[in-house]
Amino acid sequence: MRVLIANRGEVAVRIIRTCEELGYKSILLHSTPDKNTLAYKLADEKYELQGTSALETYLNIPRVVDAAKKTKADLVHPGFGFLSENADFVDALEKARINFVGPSAEAIRAAGNKIQAKDLAKRFGVPTGPSFTSQEKDPAKLLKEAQKVGFPCIVKAASGGGGKGMKVVRTEKEFFELYESAQREAKNAFGSEIVFIEKYLERPRHIEVQIFFDRGLNGVHLFERECSIQRRHQKIFEETPSLTLTQGQRDQITAAALKIGKGAGYKNAGTVEFLLDNDGKFYFMELNTRLQVEHTVTEAVTGLDLVKWQFEIASGHPLPLKQEEITTRGHALEVRIYAENPEKEFLPSVGQIAEMSFPMGPHRRFDFGYGVGDIVTPYYDPMIGKIITWAPTREENIKRMKATLSEVIIFGVHTNIEFLKAVLDNKNFQNNRLSTRFLEEEFSRGYTPQALTKAQRDFAEASKNLPEENFQSSSGILYESPWYG
Repeated sequence: MRVLIANRGEVAVRIIRTCEELGYKSILLHSTPDKNTLAYKLADEKYELQGTSALETYLNIPRVVDAAKKTKADLVHPGFGFLSENADFVDALEKARINFVGPSAEAIRAAGNKIQAKDLAKRFGVPTGPSFTSQEKDPAKLLKEAQKVGFPCIVKAASGGGGKGMKVVRTEKEFFELYESAQREAKNAFGSEIVFIEKYLERPRHIEVQIFFDRGLNGVHLFERECSIQRRHQKIFEETPSLTLTQGQRDQITAAALKIGKGAGYKNAGTVEFLLDNDGKFYFMELNTRLQVEHTVTEAVTGLDLVKWQFEIASGHPLPLKQEEITTRGHALEVRIYAENPEKEFLPSVGQIAEMSFPMGPHRRFDFGYGVGDIVTPYYDPMIGKIITWAPTREENIKRMKATLSEVIIFGVHTNIEFLKAVLDNKNFQNNRLSTRFLEEEFSRGYTPQALTKAQRDFAEASKNLPEENFQSSSGILYESPWYG
C-alpha cells in the first residue's frame, strides 16, 4: 500500500510511524522550505511542490492530486488542516480513483462545513446556540443579523479549524472590521472566505467527542476530551477524561455526537465539538471531519492507534472494536510546544534548532516534527511538537507533565515551555476551574519567566564541547510504554 501524506511537521511524522508499523510505503508531499525536515528524512519517498506559501503548495488541489497520480498513491492521508476538510479535494481524488483517508465529499459538505453542520444538529434535536448561518453579503443586513444574535458574538470560518478565521466582536462599532478580517484569514488558511456569526459564550468549557464510523455506518465514540485552555481560540492544553462532566452528561454528549455523525452519513475519524455553559448545558459547535491534533490523549487512555483505525476504515474494513469493547483508564494530558516568545506577546520565533533533548521516562510521549539542525520557517504554523503524559489521576499527571517540561531542552528558537509550566502551577488550573477565557483572565498581566533548571544549565554547558552528531537522535515520536497499568 502506497500512502501519500499531504501534510507537514509532527502530523506527517505521526502518520509515517503508523505506515512503518503496517508495512505501508510513505510518500511525503512537501514544499521547498520543508525539504530536509524530520518528516522528509523519515519518509520512504518524497515529492516536492516547489513554492513556499500554503496556497501554492499544500492547499493547491490540482498540484496535490497530480502528485498523488505521479507517485501512484493508493491512499492520500491529509493529516489535519490544509485540505483535510475540503470536499472539492476529495471529489478530485475520487475522479482520479485514489482513496482519501477520511469521510466522503458528501459528508464533509454536510458536516465539515460548520454552517451546514449546525443545520444538521438542529434537525436531529441537538442543542445549538443562537447563530446566523446564511451567506449574506449585504453589510446592512449582516449587521442586523448580528444584532439579532446579540453582542458579544463571534465570526467564524465555515471551513477548517485551529482557531483560524475566528474573531470575537463585542460592539457594533468593530463588527465590519473584524468580519472582514475573519474572511481574509479564512481565505488564506482554508481557501474559502465563507464565515458565519454565532453568539459568544463568555466563560464556557470546550468539550469534544472522538467518533469513528465505518462504511456500514456503524459508529462508536472514544469518549471525550476537554480543550478549554486556549489562546486566541487555539487549543494549548488538552486532557481526557473531563473531570467536569457527570456520567449523565457524558452519556448525553457522546450520544449526541454519534447522532450527528450518523445523520451526516459519516465515515472514518471525526470530532464533534461542544460548548458547556456554567449551568451544565451543552451546545453543539462543530464537527471536525479529520484527525485532531489532540488525538494523542485518546490514544493514551484507550491504548489504541487512531491513525491505524483510519487506514483500516479507508481500506473498507469494519470498525476494529464494538462500543462495549472500548474502555479508558487513567488521565492523559497534552501540551503543544510552539516556537514563539511569550515575553513578546507570543511572537513566532524562527531559526535553526541548535539543540533538542527529551527526558525519557514512563508514561511520557513526545510527538515532534523537527530535529536538531532543522529550521523553523515563517511560512507555516509555529507549532513544533506536542508532549503527552499519562497518570492514574489528574493531580498526579499535572506533576508528571511539570517534571517532564522541566527537563525538555530546546535551544535555537524561543518556545512557550516556561509559559506552559506557569499554567500547570496555577491553582485554578490545578483545581479544574477552567473556561475558554482561562488564559485571558489568569494571565492578563503576562507572566514572569522562570530560570533554566539545573538540568537545562548542565546540558547547555556539557553540549558546548560535543560533536554535532551527538544531537541528531530526535526520532519525532517516542513512545514510553506501558501507557497505563
